[in-house]
Amino acid sequence: MNHISLTLNAGPLWLYLLILLASVLVAVWSYRNTIPRTTNFRRNALITLRSLGLAALLLAIFQPIFSSTTTQKTIPSFALVMDNSQSMALPEQGHVLTRSTATRRDAMVASIHEAIPKGMLTDGTQSDLYSVGERTYSLGNKTPIDSIRPVASQTDLSSLFEVIRAERKTKNTEAIVLYTDGAFTAGKNPVYSATDLGVPVYVVGLGDSTEPRDVAVTELFTNEVGTIGALQPVDITIHYGGAKPGEHITVELFEEEQKLGERAIEIAQASGDEAVSFQYTPTTEGTKKLIAKVTTLSGEATDKNNLRIAYVKVLKNKFHVLLFAGAPSSDVSFLRQFFSENPSLQLTTFIQKQGAEFYEGTPTREKFGQVDLVVLAGFPIASTSDATIALVRDLLTREGRSLLFVASRQLDLGKLQQLGDALPFKVEPRMASQNEIKAGMAVNPAVSDNPVLHIPPDERGKISWDGVAPLFKTETHFQARPESQTLAEATMAGVKLGEPLILSRHIGQARQLAITGYGLWQWKLTSFGRERAYANRSDTAKQLVSALDLFLSNAARWLTTEESNKRVRIAPERKFYQAGERIEVFGQVYNESYEPMEHADVTIRITGSALTKPVDLALEAVGNGRFTAVMPEGLPKGDYAFKGAASASGVEIGTDDGRFNVGDFNIELAEPRMRSDILRQMAERTGGKFYTPETAVNILKDIQASPRFTPREISNTRDFEIWNSWPLLALALLFFSTEWFIRKRLGML
Repeated sequence: MNHISLTLNAGPLWLYLLILLASVLVAVWSYRNTIPRTTNFRRNALITLRSLGLAALLLAIFQPIFSSTTTQKTIPSFALVMDNSQSMALPEQGHVLTRSTATRRDAMVASIHEAIPKGMLTDGTQSDLYSVGERTYSLGNKTPIDSIRPVASQTDLSSLFEVIRAERKTKNTEAIVLYTDGAFTAGKNPVYSATDLGVPVYVVGLGDSTEPRDVAVTELFTNEVGTIGALQPVDITIHYGGAKPGEHITVELFEEEQKLGERAIEIAQASGDEAVSFQYTPTTEGTKKLIAKVTTLSGEATDKNNLRIAYVKVLKNKFHVLLFAGAPSSDVSFLRQFFSENPSLQLTTFIQKQGAEFYEGTPTREKFGQVDLVVLAGFPIASTSDATIALVRDLLTREGRSLLFVASRQLDLGKLQQLGDALPFKVEPRMASQNEIKAGMAVNPAVSDNPVLHIPPDERGKISWDGVAPLFKTETHFQARPESQTLAEATMAGVKLGEPLILSRHIGQARQLAITGYGLWQWKLTSFGRERAYANRSDTAKQLVSALDLFLSNAARWLTTEESNKRVRIAPERKFYQAGERIEVFGQVYNESYEPMEHADVTIRITGSALTKPVDLALEAVGNGRFTAVMPEGLPKGDYAFKGAASASGVEIGTDDGRFNVGDFNIELAEPRMRSDILRQMAERTGGKFYTPETAVNILKDIQASPRFTPREISNTRDFEIWNSWPLLALALLFFSTEWFIRKRLGML
C-alpha cells in the first residue's frame, strides 16, 4: 500500500494558498489595463505566466516535502542464532573431553535438526540464520547447519541484539532462538541488551550447568598505566568448584619471569570464590607483562584457565593534576589530600578567594606546565573572570585534557555555560533553583562493571555503591549529552529522579567524569553506608574501605589511563589471540588540532621470540583518520611486541607501542560450565523460555503460540525535498522569463 502526502515546512497549506490567491489577484489587477492595449488571449496568457511563476516561487519559499510511504504486511519470522565460539568444542555433558564425548556443537546441530524443519530454515520469509562469536554474522538461509564450526575466540552475545534491532526495520522478527552456553567473554551483559530489544528470546542452554572440579583465575585487575616507583594494587579472583574442604591451592603473581609474590589458600567448601590482592611497584619503564597463576587441582576439568595475563604500560613521569576550586570547602580539602598523597600524581591548585583573585595568584597557561587531568570543584562561581574560564575551556577542548567535575552550591550555572560542550552534560540556568536536597545513588545496572565503580574482590558482597551516604544537590537539572553515559542516577527516598548523579564521557583523546552533587567528604567519614561507619573500630589490623578514597582511586586510574594528547594510536584489535587466529591491526591518526587525518603513511613492526624476523605491515586508510591491516594466518604461540609509526610527507606524526600475547590464555575456556543463570534471566525478562537440547523439541510450538508472533505492518517512508531541487526554481525562472519576453515583444510598459 502506497500513501503520498505533501507537507510545507515554512508554514501551513492554507497560508500558502491565501498568499497565492492574493498574488493571482494582483496579477489580474496589474493586467486589467495595458499600454499598449492587447487582446484578451494575450492578457490571460500573461496573467497565467505570472501566476505560475509566483506559485513556483512561493512553493520554494514554503519548502514543500513530498512523502511517499509504502506499507506492507509481513508474516512473523524468527532468528536462529548459533554460538560458534571455541567453548562449543567443550563436552555437552561432563567436563573432561574424551573422544567419545559429544561436544556442545554436536548437541546444538542435532537439536536444531530435531526441533526445526529444514524447509522452515531454508525459507527466508520464516527464519533468518546467524552465528555469534567475536561479533554476529548473518549466514543466509542456504548455509547448512552442519557447517558451523567452533572457531571464534570470543563470545559477544550482546552484539546479536544490535544486529537484530537493525534487521527489524525491514523484517518482522518476533522471536529469537539462541543456542549457546551463556559464557559471554566480550561486550556488555547480554541480559540488558536482550531486555532493551524487547523480542522474546527462546534460549537452548548448551553444556553442563553443574559445577566441575576445577580451579580458575577469573579476574586480574590492575592499572593499565603505571608509574615507576608508584605502588598500585593487583586484584586477583580465584573460582573453584568440585573441591574437597581442606585442599590447598597457591596463587602466584609474576612480572615477566620474576615472581612478585604468592598466597596459599585452604579451600573451606566445595565451591566458591577467593580474592587475593598484591601490591605491585614498577621499577623500569616500558610495557610489562603481569601473570597470575593458580596451582591445579588433581583431576580438574581443564588447566587452560589457571592463569590470566595483563599488560601495564609503565611511564617514568608523574601525571600532573590541575585543580580549580570556586572557594575553599570540605570537598576541596579532601580532594587536595587525596591527590597530594598519591605518589603517581603531581598536584597544582588554584583556589578562588574574594572577587576574581586566587590564593595562588592569577592562573596563566605558563604556570600550568604539562597538564594531564583538570579537576573543577565548585568552579566557576559568579566572580570567576571570563579570561580564567576561557583558559579552562582551552585546556579541555583545544588541548583535550581529561576532566573530573564536582558540583557545589556556589556553582554559577551562567558562567558554567561558557564551558559549553567541554562538559559531559548540559544545564538550563533559567530552570534551576538553589533549594538544596539530599540525593541517594542508584547505580545503573547496565554499567555496574565500569572501572570507576570497581570494588576490590575481597570487599564484594560486603559493600555496595548504593549504600554510600547521600550527597547534597541543588534543584538543577543536569542533562547528559548524547555521547555521555550515566553511571548512577540520583534518588530521593528510594525513588529515581531521572537525573544523573555520576556520568562519564570518552570523547576524542580525553576522558571525563562528572558528579552533579557535592558533599563528597561524607564518603570519607562514613565509609560504605552508615551501618559500617564505626564497625570494627577496635580492630586496627583491618582498615575500613573509604568510599571516597576508592572512588577517587578508580576515577584517577580511569581518567589517566590513556596518555594525554596522543595523536597516533596503532595496535592490534585485542591483547590476546590463539595460535593461527586472524589478527587485525587498527590505527588512528590526528593532526595538531586533533582532527582525523585522511592521508598518512602508517606502519607497524611486530617482533617476538617465535619469529625469525620482524613482521612489517603497512596499514591502509579506511576513512575518517582510521587505518587497518590484517594478518589472516595469525602468529604462532608466544609473546609479541609492536611499534607503530605514522608520517605525512616524510615528517613523523607520532608513534605507538605495546605488547600482545598469542596462545598462553584462552578466555573461551575460562569457565567450562554452562551459565544457566544468565540464560534463564534472558529468557524470563524478554518473555521467552529456557530449554535444554532434550526439551527443545517444543520450541517451535511455543513460539507459534506466543501472542507476539503475529503479522505486522512495516512502513518505509521516503521524503523528497522539492524546494531544495533545481527544477522548481527553473520553472519559476522559465515562467517569469517567458512573461518578460512577451511583454518586450508587445512593447508593454
